[in-house]
Amino acid sequence: MSDFPKSPFWDFSLTVYARPGVAEASTGLQDRLGLDVNILLFCCWAGACGQAIQEAEMNRLIEAVRHWRDGVVGPLRALRRWLKENRGAPPAMQETVRNEVKALELKAERVEHEILSQTLPVSIKAPVDPDRLAAQNLGAYLLASGVDADEEDLADLGRILTAAFPDVAFDEGLGLLGIGGGPASRPN
Repeated sequence: MSDFPKSPFWDFSLTVYARPGVAEASTGLQDRLGLDVNILLFCCWAGACGQAIQEAEMNRLIEAVRHWRDGVVGPLRALRRWLKENRGAPPAMQETVRNEVKALELKAERVEHEILSQTLPVSIKAPVDPDRLAAQNLGAYLLASGVDADEEDLADLGRILTAAFPDVAFDEGLGLLGIGGGPASRPN
C-alpha cells in the first residue's frame, strides 16, 4: 500500500489486530452487533492519544464511514467470505481470486481509516489513563450505535481494549468498561 499516506493510526490498528483474540473479538462484534471494526480501533487509538470522543463527534465518525463501509468494505468482505465457504471453481484458482479480494478489502479498510482520521483528527500526546479514555470511547460508540451489548460482547470489547493496552489486565479492562471482574476506577 505504498500509494497510501503514512498513518500512525493504521500502524496502531495492524499491531492491535494482530494480537491474540482481537480478530475473533472484532469479527464477533461486527457480526453480532453490526459494529465497525475500524471505529472500534479508532476508539482505542484516540484514547491512546489522549482524546475522548464526544457524542457529536462519534455520530460524525459513524456517518462519515457509513457509505464507504456499506458500498465497498462490506461487499468485499461478503465476497471474500463467500469465496471461502463456497466452491464452484477450480480450488487453486478460486483461492487466488479470494486472496486478491482479501488484499483489496484490506486496502478498502485502509481508506476507511483515512476517512476516520480526516473526520476527527487526533493529536498524539502523552495522555493520563489512555486505557480509561479508550474504554470511554468504546462505551460512547456502543451508545451511539444503539446496541444492547451482552456479556459476550463486553468480553470481546475487553479483549480489544487489553490488546490495545497490553499493560492492562483483562479483568481491569472489564472494570474500565464498567463490568464485572475489575475495579471500575483506579487511583490516579
